[in-house]
Amino acid sequence: MSPDFLPFTRPSIDESTIQAVSEVLRSGWITSGPKVREFEAALSKRYGGRPVRVLNSASAALELALRLCRIGPGDDVLTTPLSWVGTANAILAVGATPVFVDADPATRNIDLDRLEAAVTQKTR
Repeated sequence: MSPDFLPFTRPSIDESTIQAVSEVLRSGWITSGPKVREFEAALSKRYGGRPVRVLNSASAALELALRLCRIGPGDDVLTTPLSWVGTANAILAVGATPVFVDADPATRNIDLDRLEAAVTQKTR
């Protein structure tokens, strides 16, 4: 595999971004503070006034999505083993069972034929 397989891309961080982050750090509000509420309000306005909540991580968002879908004990959730551990952890956190479905070697995405074959009465 070439060392250029996943090239590093320097993020674009300007002075206004540095200043905004510094203001938040100095405020003492690192989570769930006024800037979070401002961001949620701006997103809500942008998307027609619909309620918006932001979370601290994709793992938290996955768990919330599972809970909102009422997935829990006794349910199987099909997922790929080629993912961050947070995917399976979110499934376990709600009491469901992760069922790993292998990836298509050509695309590295979940294999759709294997996915279909893995569906059972317990699959949610």
